[in-house]
Amino acid sequence: MTINSPVWSVKYRPKTLSEICGKEQIKFQLKEYISKKNFPHLLLTGYHGVGKTTIAKCFAKEFLGGSYKSNLKTLFADVPISKEERKQAGIRSTFSTGMIGSRAGKKRYIHPFLDIKVKPFVQIKAIGEIPFKILIVKNFETLGQFQQGFRRLMETYGSNCRIILITSKISAIIDPIISRCQILFIPPVEYKNFSDFIEIVLKKEKIKINEPALRVLYRYSEGRLNKAIDILQLTAMISTNINSEVLFEVINSDRDKKIKELLRPILKGDFSAVRTQLRKIRREFNYSAQEIYKQLLDEIIKFPLSKSIKIQYINYIAEADFRSIDGQDDDIQLSNLISKMCLLSEKF
Repeated sequence: MTINSPVWSVKYRPKTLSEICGKEQIKFQLKEYISKKNFPHLLLTGYHGVGKTTIAKCFAKEFLGGSYKSNLKTLFADVPISKEERKQAGIRSTFSTGMIGSRAGKKRYIHPFLDIKVKPFVQIKAIGEIPFKILIVKNFETLGQFQQGFRRLMETYGSNCRIILITSKISAIIDPIISRCQILFIPPVEYKNFSDFIEIVLKKEKIKINEPALRVLYRYSEGRLNKAIDILQLTAMISTNINSEVLFEVINSDRDKKIKELLRPILKGDFSAVRTQLRKIRREFNYSAQEIYKQLLDEIIKFPLSKSIKIQYINYIAEADFRSIDGQDDDIQLSNLISKMCLLSEKF
């Protein structure tokens, strides 16, 4: 399981389905697909950080065997498209001469992600004796209206390539996609499996943790092993004998410090600084939008602000949290939230 890496979450990342912690029913179903050498398009959904991508990659590699390098591809639907890719897609756009009504004669826009990244891979047959290639698409919900175009590719090239879609927002996936996939909900790891896995890490890294601290780690990480191992590594730099007090020191210092630093430019009305800082926090600490909303709410409640401003801030956070349930892009919702908060700060 382990590889030579100073980052523990990378070092202890599973390489096979058998090494994945817990999730026995999911592993059983995927191993059945491997034994039958066939499976439908899959849609993996669950909370951010529960291991959806790791499971998809382990399954794909075992299914494809030795030929996985040339027959497996992972794409991120939310990665910005380069200018060159947009230009290529624009060149390939065509006038809809076959259309009638309001769309007659209008230019048919081809999304660069579908045309430049997806189509060239799925339209070519698999190399070797395997039945088909596998394409993994992360953050699929961010495609928005272009999911219809992706659905057409799934239908046209389904015999060449099976698709594994990954999302934490199944409500943002259109029904035609859902109806064409086998949905697998990936749950957080249960405490027994979590503690067994952490004990393996502790033994290999020669550190100790008591039972109350281990339960605190489980609750704070919400059963997400990557997050738990990152916190464990940070805590081990302070002490090799970890208790609840040491663990809380690491958890609170990282979380509270960053969010408090975020409030300062918000209160100054400096939108650009807040946005830059917020993106950095999400990138470094792998925070979901919901975690940001919750922590902002906690800090604002504690902050010495007037009652009217505090209520308005809380309303903004509640609205952003509600919209993010069906929203296509967390970054847009967060940007909208901090823009409103900055404008309110400038006003008062």
